[in-house]
This record gives sequence, structure tokens and C-alpha cells, in this order.
Amino acid sequence: MLKLSVIVPVYKAEQYLKRCIDSILGQNYKNIELILVDDGSPDACPGICDQYQEKDERVIVFHQQNSGVAVARNSGMRIATGDYITFVDSDDYIGKEMYSSMLKKIEQYQCDVAMCDCIKEFRTHTELYTHDIRGGYYSRKQLEEEYYPHLLMMENVEYPATISNCLLVFKNEKKENSFGIEYEPGIRYSEDLLFGARLLRQADSFYYMKGKAYYHYCMNPESATHKFVPDKWNDYQKLHMKIEEYFGSDEIFDFQHQIDLCLLFFLYNAVGDIWKEKSLNRHEKQIMILSILNEYKVRNMFKRLKILKLPISNKLKIVTLMYKYHILWILNLEKR
Repeated sequence: MLKLSVIVPVYKAEQYLKRCIDSILGQNYKNIELILVDDGSPDACPGICDQYQEKDERVIVFHQQNSGVAVARNSGMRIATGDYITFVDSDDYIGKEMYSSMLKKIEQYQCDVAMCDCIKEFRTHTELYTHDIRGGYYSRKQLEEEYYPHLLMMENVEYPATISNCLLVFKNEKKENSFGIEYEPGIRYSEDLLFGARLLRQADSFYYMKGKAYYHYCMNPESATHKFVPDKWNDYQKLHMKIEEYFGSDEIFDFQHQIDLCLLFFLYNAVGDIWKEKSLNRHEKQIMILSILNEYKVRNMFKRLKILKLPISNKLKIVTLMYKYHILWILNLEKR
């Protein structure tokens, strides 16, 4: 029976942590190792983690200084002893049959990675979150032919399927003290993008359980992802450099177009946040945006991309052309 290591980074989640842990320990699949990584949480979370460790021998608690979710997940992977690994965020929870169903597919198809869908829970409603790729089994050849064309970014400039790393169960590739793929420390936004892409680039087989929504992703409008942060563009630049490093000279597939789409996606997010920020006046916004649009890497990206051929809305095509030609005065300051 396969052993599964479930890694939960814990930080300021005392309101939701017990719900999360109970949903994991209450799984139909019992051969679980639950690794709670206390990322220096200043609330009651460390004590809650220790209480669960005392009650259930499957629980391992690792306390560390606050270093961010990337480092916390890396810490968990380094001590994981399971045949397969997965993640759960401490403010989310999972359906009782999630891991029994996913590991059944893994054993049936002997695949390296399996992925399910999730339910996004908003304050007033819920939504099924699924992806515009086929469900079922992918061999290595099928991954190269069908999945690699949108490994990093979808053609419509949206996140790829593996952006939600918590929906993935993947093989633990520990070999000779090498822990395989890890998260890049210091990257605070879209860190799941690079990890998921590298994971599927390395995998020889993959199974997508399309429509099977076992994970419950609780949407938080107050998260840093939805807020203006002055140095967010710098963070996106670091991530894009890493994407170029890992995929810029791939020997099997040419990812340059997707690398450009990644930069365009990051630009949409960073510029959109600036336009919507109420603490900045119009002049300040234009200066910040022009500094981004004038960067060498951005200018070259716009030269290569055929904007009018992208499968995006006409409104977004117009906005993108305005970015390309620096026509900022005509843009709506409230939303892109």
C-alpha cells in the first residue's frame, strides 16, 4: 500500500487549521504521513500542531522561523518519507475520498503525477474549477504532444492546469540525497507556476481526474495576491528569470512563446494592480507603468508576440496594444 506524505505549511491560520487537519486525518485512505510545517506562526497554530502530534502518530510537526510558503513546503518535502507527496493549504480542506481516489488511479496507471479539480468557495457561492485540457491518462509522448504546448501558460494568457499544486499527488523522487524539484525561495507570487511546470516536464506519465473536485479552495479577498504591492513587478521578474533558466533552452520543446506569454501575464497583473491602486495619483501610476513597459525584456516580448492572433477578448487585445505602444492616457483607471 502506497504511503502518502501530506505537507501543510502553517501560518496565521488558527481559525481554519483544525478543519484542515481533521479533513486530512479523516481520509478514507489511512496510510498517510501528515507533515505540519509551522512557519513561525505568531498565533495559536504552533500549539494546535503539537496537540495533533500528541494525539495521532501519523502527524509530524516541524517548527521553523518565518520564511514563507516556498521554504515551508521545501522543509516538508525534505523530511517526507512517503512514496508520493501532496500539499494542502492550512485554510483549505479536502473531501474524504480525495486520496483514496487519486492513489487508486496512480496504482492503476503507474503514473508519476495525478491531478484532480477543486471547488472554489467564495463568501456567497461556490464554483467548480476545472481546466481546458482533456481528462484521463497521458504517456510521456502524449505529454510532449498534448500538454507541453501549454505547460507554462495557456494560449489565452491564463494559468496552466498545474498552477494549483495542492491538486497534485506526485512521486517522491528522493535519490542519493537529491530531493528533486523544490520551490524557489524568495518568490512570493505565482510560485506554484514554476513548480508545477517543472514537475510535469520531468514526469513520464500523468493522469487528470477532470471534473472530480475533491479539494475545497477557500477564496480570501484579503490575500496578498489581490493587493497592491509596490515591488510585485520585481518579484515577477525573478520568477520570469527562473522560468527562462529552466525552460529557455529545452532540448525537447521550444517554450519561448510560452515564456513570452508568462511575461505578458505578469505584466497584466502588475500593471492592473497599479491602475487600481487608490493611494497613487494618475501621474504616479503612469510613471510606474512606463518604467515597466520600457524594460528591454518587455519591449522584446511585444516584438515577438502577435497580439491580434492571441485568443483573448477584443478588449484585452486593445489594452495590450496600448501597453505595447505606450498609449496610457486613454486607459480606464479603474480596471483593465
